[in-house]
Amino acid sequence: MPESAQRPVLHYHECSHCRKIMTRETIKMCAGCKVMGYCSKECQKSDWKFHKTICNKSPDGTPAPSRDPAIKVAEKIVNDDEVMGRIDGIIIKALDLENHPERAETHAVVLSCRVEWTDMEMAKERLQYLMSGREPPPLPEKIPKLFQIGKVAVLEGDAIPESLTFTAEGTKKLLRAQGYLKPGSGQSVVRAMWVSEFSQWTTFYFARPILPEMIQEAAAWKKPLKKNEPPTDKLASTEDLIELFNVGAVLVPESRKKLTIMVSTRT
Repeated sequence: MPESAQRPVLHYHECSHCRKIMTRETIKMCAGCKVMGYCSKECQKSDWKFHKTICNKSPDGTPAPSRDPAIKVAEKIVNDDEVMGRIDGIIIKALDLENHPERAETHAVVLSCRVEWTDMEMAKERLQYLMSGREPPPLPEKIPKLFQIGKVAVLEGDAIPESLTFTAEGTKKLLRAQGYLKPGSGQSVVRAMWVSEFSQWTTFYFARPILPEMIQEAAAWKKPLKKNEPPTDKLASTEDLIELFNVGAVLVPESRKKLTIMVSTRT
């Protein structure tokens, strides 16, 4: 989302056990994985029987199963205003908030995600080995993979998980404390969730503040032109914005840095 549509600055974490919304300053992060956060020692203790199977600091010393890398990136970028601003635009388009602002309260958005190996030089080298009948050299222990968005779906009614609604309510509470969401302001909070394309039970819930100015700006975005395409007044679709996000992740160095994760080749 361009900077002309100013968004509330809201950096928060969710208690991994009770789902309470906390600020970055008050949440207590797990000392083992530095990813899961808790509002209290009691919640951390209660969640340990589940968390210990994926925490880097497994109690018996055995390696913990790796969490889905796409969801790891999704968790990392949730407080990055630049990256999430582009995702806001996708959510606004998916819900058609320009024509149906009420959907911010009645619907939710599901975004599928994945990570892809984008080192084309290494891939080309390995292919040449295979084509010549030779065994390619061993892969390094870890390789960089890039976060990409797949498809978007819209949920409504009972299809929306209760925990996602709980997350949104916590976000609203924090926003109201900052002076947002006043009656008649047109401001809202949308519910959204990431789902891994490779393990659909792996999800990450989040909620985003949406202002009327953001909706107006997103509604005016034009369809990105491809090479040799004539100028057009056609408006950008949800799919156009996803493609723009994914291409930007590849071509823009700063975006590529934020959206890259090192993934083990041993699993």
